Amino acid sequence: MSTRQKQVFSVVLLLWIAAGACLDDKGVAPITPAIVDVVAHPNPHNVLSAVVTFRAIGVDSVRAAYWAADGRRESSPYQAINGDSGRIVVLGLLANTTYNITVETKREGATVASTPILLSVGSLPDALRRISFNIRGQPLPGYTITTTSVGSVGYVLAFDSVGRIAWYRAFEDGVSATDAKQLPNGHFTSFLGNTFGWQPTYGRYVEYLISGEMVQSYAAPAPYYTDNHELLITFVDGRPDRTHLFGYDLRRVDLSAIGGGSDVLLAGHTIVRQTPAGQVDFLWSSWDHFRLEDWIEEPQSFKQLANIDFDHPNSLDMDLDGHYIVSWRSLAEITKIDSRTGSIIWRFGGRNNQFTILNDPLGGFNGQHCVRVLGNGHLLLYDNGSRHMPAESRAVEYAIDASTMTATLVWQFRHDPPIYTPFTGSVQRRINGNTLIGFAGAGLVTEVTPAGAVVWEGRMLVDSLPVALYRLTSIPSLYRYEVP
Repeated sequence: MSTRQKQVFSVVLLLWIAAGACLDDKGVAPITPAIVDVVAHPNPHNVLSAVVTFRAIGVDSVRAAYWAADGRRESSPYQAINGDSGRIVVLGLLANTTYNITVETKREGATVASTPILLSVGSLPDALRRISFNIRGQPLPGYTITTTSVGSVGYVLAFDSVGRIAWYRAFEDGVSATDAKQLPNGHFTSFLGNTFGWQPTYGRYVEYLISGEMVQSYAAPAPYYTDNHELLITFVDGRPDRTHLFGYDLRRVDLSAIGGGSDVLLAGHTIVRQTPAGQVDFLWSSWDHFRLEDWIEEPQSFKQLANIDFDHPNSLDMDLDGHYIVSWRSLAEITKIDSRTGSIIWRFGGRNNQFTILNDPLGGFNGQHCVRVLGNGHLLLYDNGSRHMPAESRAVEYAIDASTMTATLVWQFRHDPPIYTPFTGSVQRRINGNTLIGFAGAGLVTEVTPAGAVVWEGRMLVDSLPVALYRLTSIPSLYRYEVP
């Protein structure tokens, strides 16, 4: 049957269903819901996904149900449909598996479903078959998100609760992919580029649908390069309101006074806030607020490099009052910055620390990453701990009292045996009170209870060898955003 004949058949079938129904008491035939012309298309961005298209009549919301030979039935969430055709993205399929797929709707308490069709899922790309995620313990249902690069391809990966790759997005741009996260609108963002925050090379953040299609990209405006450590998108009434990221510019600097080279191409960073249209409405430069003497975290060998940065911001968050909380690794400092005026409200850690640190057996943090503001106003962070004796990385939570200028340690987790990662790392407070800690430089993620008991651990390997990562975070669903 030709494509034209199929279209005519579908229209005739739908008209026949509608015309053959019994008339109601007003002499009008009620519409009987029907779903036809179901086709499952391979997803070009992800072998473990399919795009299901269909035609429908008398239907306002639908979902896709799918099951393999083992009989375990899964389904996408219901989604609204406008008009007589629709599209559903199916996620979390298993490689080398055949599925039955049907599109279904609810009508007066009954399920109306299309005739099942078959979909054969292919093999994972060769590069992803080299990756494993070994789990010890029992994670809650959900997914662990991280990024890696294999060869010239950058990947965003989602591992399920048994360690299988359940979803991925490949970026064949010849650059690394980092800083992947799920937004409140369900979209994802990632950074694409070959920079650690100081190289004279351009990169960008990309926003994309869970199906893989691009939505838009974000970058610092000229003359700045775009830093790869954080993109923060704030929402108002469910819509993106502002984007916040780091840019950096390069200047020739003599660092001989602090033990560095006499002619260094030095990067300093700028907080950039933009409207959805890309208009810049806030710029804050570290060149204007910090001194080179504040650079205390890196050893002298780093200062001898011909190209480096002196501040190295690695996380950006909003305090409960709407002002910025910024982590500067090379300064060993967390800074609160007024998001309207740009004035510094306080400085925590480093040479210019303004706080008395209480109840911390290690006396504070250093080389830190991923500073997050909790719902109670506390700061949760990954303390890389390069200057602890001996060096040790941990997760730590401080209660900040700006009226007394005290920072009190109220919780910490120190791994047994101790782990030290000089670079990268992440923390995430879960809705159940647990904390997900990414000892990312070791390729390890650990979830612990408030009492410090380990719930589970997962380690990512490439070719059976541990691999350094940037962050590891948890999301409950691939289909939609839910609070972790």
